[in-house]
Amino acid sequence: MDDLISKSPALGQILKDVLSVSQYLWERGWAEANAGNLSVDVTEHVTEYNFDSTSRNKRQLQCGYPVLANRTFIVTGSGQRFRDLAKDAASNACMLRMSGDGAGYRIVWGGGARPDFRPTSEFPTHLRLHENLRKNERPERVVLHTHPQELIVLTHLPEYRDEAALNRALWCIHPEVKINLPKGIGFVPYAVPGSENLAQATVNHFAQGHSVVLWEMHGCVARAKGPVKAFDLVDIVTKAASLVLKCRSVGHTPTGLTKDQLDELVREFNLKE
Repeated sequence: MDDLISKSPALGQILKDVLSVSQYLWERGWAEANAGNLSVDVTEHVTEYNFDSTSRNKRQLQCGYPVLANRTFIVTGSGQRFRDLAKDAASNACMLRMSGDGAGYRIVWGGGARPDFRPTSEFPTHLRLHENLRKNERPERVVLHTHPQELIVLTHLPEYRDEAALNRALWCIHPEVKINLPKGIGFVPYAVPGSENLAQATVNHFAQGHSVVLWEMHGCVARAKGPVKAFDLVDIVTKAASLVLKCRSVGHTPTGLTKDQLDELVREFNLKE
C-alpha cells in the first residue's frame, strides 16, 4: 500500500479519512460491535497500478454489476469493527477490484491477508448504490451505513414513518438541516438487511436527490464525495433528530421554523429543493 500511496497521494488521504471517520462513528456510539459499513470507489486513483501480484480471494457475486466492471473499492470487512478499523485498516478493511464483467471481485490489499476475509455482508447493497451513482455520472464516491440511535428511535414513532412528516420535523428544528439537505432525507420501510429490496428502495431515493436515506428500525445510509462529508451529513441529521426527541421528552412538540422562514433560507442560500 505504501507504494500505491506514493503513486497516488489522494488515495492516502482517502485512507486517512476512512480511519478518522471510523473513530468518529465509534465515539458517537453509531457502530456497536460490528455494526455499520463503508465503501469508497477509488478507481480514479489507482488506474495505473498493476495489482496482479497481490491479487487473492477471488469470488463470484450472486448478481452482476456490469457498470462497475474493473472498478476498485475500499470496503469494510464482514464481522469487523469500526473501532478496530480506526487503528488498523489493513486487517479490518480491504481494497478489491471488480472483474471485467462486474460479476465477481478479487481482493488486492488488506483483509489481514486472510483467505477467509470477505467484504461487508451488505456489499451487494453498496454495489447497487455505486452502480446507480456511476450510471448517473454522479460525483459521489462514498457510501456509508451506520446506526445513529436518535434516527432509529424516530422510526419507532408512528408519526415519523411518513417521509413528509419526518422531513418537516427535521427541517423545522434547526436551519442547518435545510441548508445542508434541501431535498430532505428519504425513508425506507423495514426490509431485510443486505436484501435486494432494501438496495433498490435506497437507489430510488438516491434517484430523487436524497443524500441520506433512513432505514426503518435499522439505521441510515449516506452518499457523498468523501468519507468525512458522508459522516457530516449523518451528523447533521442525527443532531436534528436529537433536538426533536429532547423537545418531546419535556412534553413539548416543537413548532419549529415556519414555512416563511424555510422559504427565506431557500432564497438566501440559493438552495435547490
